[in-house]
Amino acid sequence: MRGPGLGEQWRRFRRQYAVEGYLHGLGHAAVARLLPARKGVTWDDHAMLAAVNQLAPRFAIVPTDKLAAHSLRLREEVQSGRPFSEIVTSAFALVRETSKRLTGLYHHDVQILAGLAMCRGAVAEMATGEGKTLVQSLVAYAWALPGRGVHVATANAYLAERDQEFSAELFRFLGLTSALLPERAPGPQKRFAYAADVTFGTGTEFGFDYLRDQLERFRIPGPRLGERFARTALDLPPPEEAVLCQRGLVYAILDEADSILIDEATTPLVIATKESGPHRQPAPFLVANELVDHLREGEDFLPGDSIKPPRLTEAGEKRIASTEFPVPWNDLRRPWKRYVENALSARHRFHRDVHYVVQEDKVVIIDEFTGRARAESSWKDGLHQAVEAKEGIEIQAESQSAAGISRQRFYKLYEHLCGMTGTALDSAGEFWEVFRLPVVPIPRHRPSQAKVLPTRVFTSEAAKLRAIVADIAARRAHGQPVLVGTRTIGNSERLSEALTHAGIPHRLLNARQDAEEAAIIAEAGQRGAVTIATNMAGRGTHITLGKEELAGGGLHVIALELEESRRIDLQLTGRGARQGQPGSNQTFLSAGDFVIQRYLPDEAKRLAAARTDASGEVRGDRWESVFCRAQAKAEKTRYETRQGLLRHDDWLSETKRRL
Repeated sequence: MRGPGLGEQWRRFRRQYAVEGYLHGLGHAAVARLLPARKGVTWDDHAMLAAVNQLAPRFAIVPTDKLAAHSLRLREEVQSGRPFSEIVTSAFALVRETSKRLTGLYHHDVQILAGLAMCRGAVAEMATGEGKTLVQSLVAYAWALPGRGVHVATANAYLAERDQEFSAELFRFLGLTSALLPERAPGPQKRFAYAADVTFGTGTEFGFDYLRDQLERFRIPGPRLGERFARTALDLPPPEEAVLCQRGLVYAILDEADSILIDEATTPLVIATKESGPHRQPAPFLVANELVDHLREGEDFLPGDSIKPPRLTEAGEKRIASTEFPVPWNDLRRPWKRYVENALSARHRFHRDVHYVVQEDKVVIIDEFTGRARAESSWKDGLHQAVEAKEGIEIQAESQSAAGISRQRFYKLYEHLCGMTGTALDSAGEFWEVFRLPVVPIPRHRPSQAKVLPTRVFTSEAAKLRAIVADIAARRAHGQPVLVGTRTIGNSERLSEALTHAGIPHRLLNARQDAEEAAIIAEAGQRGAVTIATNMAGRGTHITLGKEELAGGGLHVIALELEESRRIDLQLTGRGARQGQPGSNQTFLSAGDFVIQRYLPDEAKRLAAARTDASGEVRGDRWESVFCRAQAKAEKTRYETRQGLLRHDDWLSETKRRL
């Protein structure tokens, strides 16, 4: 009998993962090359779910003190060579029953499906609030059975600590060890964490530890051919050996996979060394900062955008090197042009309370996707010092890159990789293209009751803020809790000022109050509560609502503007109507919003001049589609940036290999 044709294989392939169009633009020939990559998958998720459910009654009658013995037996079978696909159903059923007895939480069928998809190397898209932490425990336990170490990477340290504490007792009962990977800790503490069966930490810390190990390998290379024999023959002491933290990159589970693999992928992981104290030659930064006040946009320099930095024109290069300005030639450590362009970037591209904050007379970078302060990070090549000069604070010594790797390349080093997130389908093509990770949508345990209200568009930011304040006041009067998501710290503080002026009590959550995050978010679901938050509130934090709040409509989420990625918008709106609860969300837009100002500036001018009602609101659906176009342009630009970084990293790695 003739086998299925290529077209039928493609249809089956798409049906298997329930993803429409995630291989955008690929023809049949390209699909034919990709299909063999999935031949290792030998199980059917739904059939294995049925097998897990069939095992449930058997484990239910096992005495509690005997469950650990079943775990030990499973581990021995895996390490003796039994195929993983043959034990995964027993592993899931065992974890499910143990969790029920220890925590009172019993995995739903959809959580089992998500775990099975991840075990075969996929990204499971689960709606916010569907219990991804329970899914994580299934996969981590099953992958830990071979004894080679599992890394559970999260978006921030708070989530890593929370997940480790949640799972520690479960793993301990089943005979496994787990540990929290400390940040900025000495080597012995790191090695202890990596020696555990399951290690929880931030995605960046796993990457930095890999780079530290590579530097250690470089410092103490392995013995050359014949060296060990010669040392033995001559009775010489053994050579010094590299002491590494990690014991290999085998299994990785990525919580909020789109944040780790995509959002943060535009910034490579770099380990730098720096002197302590002030800069020895601050004069060039100070002169360049004063000089840019005299440069003319369009004539001396081009302003650039969020991706491309400002650059000097030919006329500008001649002018900055002329006798018009007192250039400190003897203090330069790089071309004078670079100092001036860094000063232009500091002035026109990097903004206080958007890209950084000033804390204790130091410039602290803000993570644009989480809103968190990254005190340990700094911009390279003198840019950080240029920002310090702009802010008028003491210029610190520069850092020098010692090792670096792109995030995409680092995670491709793992033998087995999987992830979960609430927003993966929009980036399914990139997950497959870069990591060969299919995206598997997981159905909800309960139907969604989310109400999406029509988007409102205004000609000015002031009109938009007035409308938001009025909307919040009306909802608060009825006792409905409100969460407002903002793109930047500055936006959150402007809205906070408007609410204060209107006499509306509220809580403000941004990078300035990072330590109070858990407490503030925990109270966001209380009756009449108003919480303003940057993006950090949209990932992994839990908002609890009481019966009275649910009866009043649940949590209402307001998006202050569109982000540069639709997935981040979905993360924010997903904070409401969790786990089948009632909830609502609405987006407010204006001509002053970043995404339209940056990517479609002509349309922003037309919107600002559009006809409005007395409140400054524009009627009609046209402008919402314009904002969507601007967002799509932003996503394309960021995608191209990530691909360029990955290509450069691959080229650099290949060059080093040939040398």
